[in-house]
Amino acid sequence: MSAAKRLATLGCVSLLASTTACGSSAPAVGADGAPKTTISMGTVESFSSLDPAGAYDYGSWLLYYNIYQGLMSYQPGATEPTPDAAQKCGFADAGDTTYTCTLRSGLKFSNGDPLDAAAVKFSFDRVVEIGKLGHDNGSGVSTLLSTLTSVTTDGDLGVTFHLNTADATFPDRLASGVGEIVDPKVYPSNNLLQGTGVVGSGVYKVDSVQYGKPANGKPNPQSVTMSLNPSYQGAAISSGNKPGNSGIVMKYYPDAAGVMSALNSGAIDLNANNDLTAADLVRLEAGQQLGTGLQVNTGAGTQTRMMILNTKYGPFSNQHARQAVAELVNRTAIANNVYQRTVVPLYSVIPAGIGDATAAYADKYTSEPTAPAVVKSQLLNEGMKLPISFTYQYAADSGGADAEAALIKTELETDGIFKVTLHPLTNLTALSAQWTNGNVEASVVGWSSDYPDPDDYVSPFISAPGTAGTFGSYYSDPLITNTWTPVTLKQTDRGSAAAMDAFKKIQYQIAVDAAYVPLWQNKQYVVTQADITGVPLTLDTAGIMRFWMIGKS
Repeated sequence: MSAAKRLATLGCVSLLASTTACGSSAPAVGADGAPKTTISMGTVESFSSLDPAGAYDYGSWLLYYNIYQGLMSYQPGATEPTPDAAQKCGFADAGDTTYTCTLRSGLKFSNGDPLDAAAVKFSFDRVVEIGKLGHDNGSGVSTLLSTLTSVTTDGDLGVTFHLNTADATFPDRLASGVGEIVDPKVYPSNNLLQGTGVVGSGVYKVDSVQYGKPANGKPNPQSVTMSLNPSYQGAAISSGNKPGNSGIVMKYYPDAAGVMSALNSGAIDLNANNDLTAADLVRLEAGQQLGTGLQVNTGAGTQTRMMILNTKYGPFSNQHARQAVAELVNRTAIANNVYQRTVVPLYSVIPAGIGDATAAYADKYTSEPTAPAVVKSQLLNEGMKLPISFTYQYAADSGGADAEAALIKTELETDGIFKVTLHPLTNLTALSAQWTNGNVEASVVGWSSDYPDPDDYVSPFISAPGTAGTFGSYYSDPLITNTWTPVTLKQTDRGSAAAMDAFKKIQYQIAVDAAYVPLWQNKQYVVTQADITGVPLTLDTAGIMRFWMIGKS
């Protein structure tokens, strides 16, 4: 889910907030005192489920962060979470396998039911149980709780999470979409909530949900209407820090053209982050005038895009072939020519702006493409027969994917080094279905992290030995899995020398192995009407749009 981190509120939240126990700094107040203003947003990212146990997608989590509440959350500008529904949380010691939280007293759900330790335990237990039963809408979101063994309570306010291994990222998981707390009186313990009777304790409550005619056998959301939750208590709204609006209407559109049309007509006040094409963004930036017409807001982005090379089957079982791809790909040309500078070149699997990011591929191969003649000579010296033929599969519905694939094909085929057959597939679902069968020699994917911790840009990419893994790379490395990653997961101080050293070694090893070839990382773009305020404060490396910070002048 970049550029340099922005300084957040001092006290409990800092540039790199501690994951050890920390108290809430300001007294909580309700969501009163907000201007009577409704903000309308548009996006192509519809939700798959309004139940946190049944969704693992950006469109759903975009809503969750605003209508539900977790024990932990990310304050603006912070890359490590701090208490929200909790007064304090923390590990007793580095490497500890128990994580304890104390809730704020007097918390309530939007319907008035109490939010206590029992509700927290219920919420986590049901995610795990629903995942085991396969009732999770096919989301697999319970995998985010893979290190959780059990949850115990101590009175109404004490909660302890028992882990099966040291996991310094557990506070981040609590602050992610899987960590939202639900009402035990409303949500079933072994299945997803049916209908639209959503009950949370977040800044907003859901007033209505509109659906259109089902599409492809699935629900077809058209809009969600939300208003401020008067019972809210938490870190988002404190004394002297009132919401910028009294309600939100989220509208869903089938494509970027629909969002752009709604902005032009004034049907929406803003788009909900990165919904528009590069061509539209460039045109709008070039023509904008301060204070009139549509305004373009930009912020740090941490979504990445990478080539994936099959290390077990096909030509890329040879490391030298993989390294040749890493040397030949021209990231700057892709960023400039295909995406019109709306993305930036990427030289590590961990993007800039996430702690411990390096430029490992530039360190290993240089930041500019290696001369084709040099790469050709290297491969011939290794006894490889040229050209190396392979099929490159990609999801054609991703903006710029066709042009990107065509440019990569041209770059790799220079001097007869590779012979690339392009195989576009309808969408990412069609592509991901192919990864498990071992037949995908090379493909490309965009990655949006679950939380802004460097581990979430590493661990999902490493396969268990002999398995296809998340992306069909069959990539495993014992040094990463058995030596360096365990070191990082014991470091509750994510900026410690030990954590930084281990992540540096991991990134360089991934560059050497070259199963993944990073291409670019995004920037965040939100286009607004001229009277909209507060949007820049929502654009940081946590990737969370905080609806309550948006207002009108």
